[in-house]
Amino acid sequence: MRKRSDLNWVLKWARQALLLSLLFFFVSACGSSGSSEQAIVLKKQLRKVSLVAHRGASGLAPENTLAAVKKALETTADYIEVDVHQSKDGQVVVIHDPTVDRTTNGTGRVADLTLAELKKLDAGAKHDSSFAGERIPTLAQVLRAVKGKKKLLIELKKGEDNYYQGLEENTLRLIREHRAEEWCVLQSFHDPILERIWQTDFVISTHKLMVGKIPLLPIYIDHELKFGNFERYSEATAINIHRYFASKALIKSLHNQGFKTFIWTEDSPKNIKKLFELGADGVMTNHPELVTRAE
Repeated sequence: MRKRSDLNWVLKWARQALLLSLLFFFVSACGSSGSSEQAIVLKKQLRKVSLVAHRGASGLAPENTLAAVKKALETTADYIEVDVHQSKDGQVVVIHDPTVDRTTNGTGRVADLTLAELKKLDAGAKHDSSFAGERIPTLAQVLRAVKGKKKLLIELKKGEDNYYQGLEENTLRLIREHRAEEWCVLQSFHDPILERIWQTDFVISTHKLMVGKIPLLPIYIDHELKFGNFERYSEATAINIHRYFASKALIKSLHNQGFKTFIWTEDSPKNIKKLFELGADGVMTNHPELVTRAE
């Protein structure tokens, strides 16, 4: 009995050590790369590849603001990516975190603040004093600003503790009201969010976000460690992975399974070029202004 108890303890310790190691890798992998390189020009390619302005042109303006969206519209980016949460009074707002602490002069959870309260916050000064007074936009404001001039990649987020009730339906309603079905794509790390979108009768492209897949093992990481294959995401058109997992073999495997893949988030122009050479269909970057295309 003693030996079995010791064995169980060792196995439990080993599992915890593995999970801690993976968690450490996950945390370190989630940052974006630095951008100290000069701009590059992408040569023409036979296949279509897409540059995605991450949180707008967030290297030039405060992330997820109308200023960042407008800057992105001036670049060669094909997509503008934004994140959405939902306010206390059910309004879809564009912000990355479940709290306002990091990007604004306020504190608290988005879910606990009304739209009127969110609109009082300064979402620009922390990026640069020249953007003081920039506000948290609604998704409706972003849709009106983009107007189909570029595609819009909308990431639906989870609240700090719970999923937002009605976020998927409200997002789809806004897209329908702005007749934006042809130029909007929805993505999420969270399967319940994607499943709720797939269960509607609203036909729109979706992408599954994840960190990546462990080589040679049926293990992948989105917001947690999961086991299995990607068959459950058959309704998604793309599986988007972190740059640290973007190998030629994994990209080829995703293509063979019928998925495209957009890599996040790379700011080095040379590395962006390399990711396209590996077969990436799209690359997200905070600095789309550093990448232009050959005529």
